[in-house]
Amino acid sequence: MKSSKILYKVQILDEEITLENGNKHAKTALVEKWRDHYQLSSRKFGAPSLKEIYEKISKKEPINLDFCYLKDFSLADLREAQGLAEIDIIEIDSFSASNAFFESSYGTDFSYSNFVGSPPNFAYTIFNQGKVNFGHAKCESSMNFNRAEFYLEELSFRFAEFEKGDLRFSSCEFDCEDVLFINTNFGSGNVSFRQADFHLSNCNFQYSRFDKGDVSFDKAVFRGDEIDFRKIEFGDGKAEFRRVDFGDGNINFNESEFKKGKINFRNSVFGTGYNTFENVDFGPNDVLFDGIVSNGGYLSFRGVTFQSLSFTDSRLYGHCDFRIANGQTLDLSYSIFKDIVDLEPTEDEVKLATLKIEGIKNMGKIFISWGSNHVHSLITSQPESSLFSKAEQFNILKESFNSNGKYSSEDKAYVAFKRFEMKAIYEKDKKKGPLHHARAAFNYGFQWLVFDKAGLFATAPLRVFTSMLAVLSFFSLIYITLPSFAHAEIVSSVGDPDHLSLVERSFYHSAITFFTIGYGDFYPSGHVRWLSSVEGWAGVFLMSYFTVAFVRKILR
Repeated sequence: MKSSKILYKVQILDEEITLENGNKHAKTALVEKWRDHYQLSSRKFGAPSLKEIYEKISKKEPINLDFCYLKDFSLADLREAQGLAEIDIIEIDSFSASNAFFESSYGTDFSYSNFVGSPPNFAYTIFNQGKVNFGHAKCESSMNFNRAEFYLEELSFRFAEFEKGDLRFSSCEFDCEDVLFINTNFGSGNVSFRQADFHLSNCNFQYSRFDKGDVSFDKAVFRGDEIDFRKIEFGDGKAEFRRVDFGDGNINFNESEFKKGKINFRNSVFGTGYNTFENVDFGPNDVLFDGIVSNGGYLSFRGVTFQSLSFTDSRLYGHCDFRIANGQTLDLSYSIFKDIVDLEPTEDEVKLATLKIEGIKNMGKIFISWGSNHVHSLITSQPESSLFSKAEQFNILKESFNSNGKYSSEDKAYVAFKRFEMKAIYEKDKKKGPLHHARAAFNYGFQWLVFDKAGLFATAPLRVFTSMLAVLSFFSLIYITLPSFAHAEIVSSVGDPDHLSLVERSFYHSAITFFTIGYGDFYPSGHVRWLSSVEGWAGVFLMSYFTVAFVRKILR
């Protein structure tokens, strides 16, 4: 359906008119523009006869229809009158119809035409009712449709070919059922749909080809149910989709290919439909989706290949599928997630070198696999981010793993978070001067040994238990060797009824001291006293450490 309720009423008057360009016509067309029951404007056009126009075309004379009204213009009718085949090309020389008005109840037809001479001009022209067909049309030079208005059932440029010049549809109104650019060859010139309003039109650019020129849909507005950009070949020019409002329809860029040009979707808005970029080859380009809004629909980049794909400062409120095929850097920094962000491989491998999630606000779920996605490498491979930034990103992933019930991955992310946080604090403090440097080195070394190596920040109870045995054995060896160098012995208060050797006494004393049992049957003497005190403290600490790590595992 049409999005507006524009109605044009036309009267043909038998009065001569001189147009703004100086051309004179024997008849005048009075065109009134109405919306609902209100008249918006009234305008006079020249009303040349179709017979006169067809004769000029047949003679290959220049055609100037500026400010003219044409009813049922059709090259198909001209071919039939001349006995030509339906697909015979009709050459049109220096065609101009700016500020004109084309109307037809069944169709305005420019199919199988070849525009030569001066660039054809349809700027500010209105096409009303029926269908407008530029199918298989050819043009070697530029073609201008800027600010044209299309109130139609269908606008078709199927298999049209534009070779060298620019094609301009800036600020056009496409109020149609269907807008079709299927298999259109846009050539090497620039193509502009900048600020075009497609209203509720279903748009299909499938299989179109762009060459070296820039392509711009900057600030375009789509409101149709189906917007199809599948299998398009974008060339070496820029592809600008900045600030495009894609509406709530289904947007499909699947299997399109980009070569070397810049690709920009910044600040675009995607609605509640299915917005898919699956299996797109973005080439060796930096692809920018910074600042986009995805308003609750499905946004999929599954199977895409790219060099860099950026979504910084975006609002991703729907299901976002980032199970890409091959990419160097995916940047989601400072974005807001409200539903699902999926990077976890299923049947196909996800090959991604670097993932940036600094400053994100995650109010949904991030699905990612520590092992299959190589998460540690994804974060640590960031060349420019700080240690604090990497720590923050691991912390974000830790919270995500926890909410998804992946506790083993949560532990790994937590360990990485603490390690980078420790190192970041050390690097910061050591710059404050020699004294701060020495204190920072001691704190870092202590935390590295006790918190990290002894028990992986309370995430590995078995590792804590192993550390306990190592400490117990360490002190036992000291008790064995120390008496050879100083006054130090372990004395039995009950006469040593079991006749324990030095090694046995040392391990036994170390065990009851470490576990703070305190039977009293053996006690330290000499320098062993202060060592026993240190071991007792270490035992209390490590037993508490083990209890925390073990209970944490059990409770989860």
